Amino acid sequence: MSAMLWTVLAFAAINFTIKALGPVLAHGRRFPPRIAAFIDALPAALLAGMLASSVVGAAGRGLEPTLLGGLATVVVAWFLRAGQFGSVLLGVLATAALRQLV
Repeated sequence: MSAMLWTVLAFAAINFTIKALGPVLAHGRRFPPRIAAFIDALPAALLAGMLASSVVGAAGRGLEPTLLGGLATVVVAWFLRAGQFGSVLLGVLATAALRQLV
């Protein structure tokens, strides 16, 4: 398997462990809102970190202009409250459209 797939699997395992240990250790108690928000944001933050490192690369030379358009579309869609799936879908479609034009 590729290194990227192993990285995705490792991040998924870390995220699952953190999310599973919370309720086990809390014994039915609720987390404070700030901690709950932090835990809810972990998957998106891990995915963003992997995306940034794979898109830009170690030397910072791997960024394509079409990806910038796709990422900008995701940001705009997110602020327009399209949701996670909708934002990612629009970003993929925008990137594909830009690649067809260029």
